[in-house]
Amino acid sequence: MTTTRVPTGINLIFRVISRMMVALIVSLPIIGLGVALIIFSQTDGSVPIWTGFAALIAGLMLLVLGFYMTAVGAFPKPTLGQGEEVQIERHPTMKPAYARIMVALPLFFISAVLFVATDFAYIFPFITFIIGSWLFFKGTMRYFRNLHITYIVTDRRAIYMFKFLYLHTNEIPVGRIVQISEKRTLIEALTGRGTVVVSSGIGSRMTISMEEIDNPGSVAEALRSMLPSTNQA
Repeated sequence: MTTTRVPTGINLIFRVISRMMVALIVSLPIIGLGVALIIFSQTDGSVPIWTGFAALIAGLMLLVLGFYMTAVGAFPKPTLGQGEEVQIERHPTMKPAYARIMVALPLFFISAVLFVATDFAYIFPFITFIIGSWLFFKGTMRYFRNLHITYIVTDRRAIYMFKFLYLHTNEIPVGRIVQISEKRTLIEALTGRGTVVVSSGIGSRMTISMEEIDNPGSVAEALRSMLPSTNQA
């Protein structure tokens, strides 16, 4: 007998709504900016109308992508064996994504101030807007990517899941693990995140990299405690 841990009922409804809210919060300001630029271009000939359509299309693309990836999140989780228990379940941390988005927002504000309240050439607000847009898109794409990567550690195996257009999983049974290592850059060490690499041999299918997870030390220690040599000792 096996069981599958799939959210049902009210929990599933709240999960879908919460993910849709993120897509709306991210995309609606860009859609609003596009509409405003299109309207403003009708009264001020110095504002190119294409800037409004560009922002509008970008916002709509983000909205469609957000709703699509929300639907993709309905993929089921791995089937658990009889008596198998989940010890740890993690997503890559959202801190880098949030940092990029938070840096982009002041740049958008500076662009608006330079455009509306100063006599600077339009190239200056355009440059700050492009930089802010690049950071915003990078942060948004990182958020959606991390949202659909899941690392699961049970008492029998380590599992990697990626859900986008298709469901891809990779797993290593605990009994076949030959190496567990941790990787952290200076910034990751300061922010309490890092990467745990689980290997059962040589090759991508024999390695699971749990990248950019919070508190990686506890994950590595949990894996080490389940190794056969540790249990025998």
